[in-house]
Amino acid sequence: MEKTLSDKTVNNQKKWILLIFFIYVVALGYFALRNEVIFWTSMSYYEFIKKTPNLIPFKTVIGYIVALFTHSMNLDISIKNLILPIISFIPFGILGYGYVDNKKKINCILGLGAGFSLIIEILQMVLRRGIFDIDDIILNSVGVIIGMWLLSLFKKQKAE
Repeated sequence: MEKTLSDKTVNNQKKWILLIFFIYVVALGYFALRNEVIFWTSMSYYEFIKKTPNLIPFKTVIGYIVALFTHSMNLDISIKNLILPIISFIPFGILGYGYVDNKKKINCILGLGAGFSLIIEILQMVLRRGIFDIDDIILNSVGVIIGMWLLSLFKKQKAE
């Protein structure tokens, strides 16, 4: 069967999306892991991995929100830790939604986004580039959802 012009256009678009997505994921991984190594001189590597992770959902999110209202923390720190994880994963949702064509698109992209976020969190902890925080995975997933929502709105606007 010969491909139509629209099939070729879609394939070219998908190739570009995949290339941009690859560059984005590499850049996101680089920036997430570029922080200075955290040295806990009083903790062994095992103690660091055992004691530092936050596995309680919304524990740090609530702390940052409380800090916004009580001014118990520098405003920049709270906003950065609440907003940056969301913003940094919006392109994941946009690019993923633009690439995947199946009916389970939302679950697939959200799963990939959360999985990639999980990998970053594990690497940050293992490499001592940060701590593992379940809230970052939740916030990153919110960013993926926002990205998918934005692209779906754009597609609806374009279709009208």
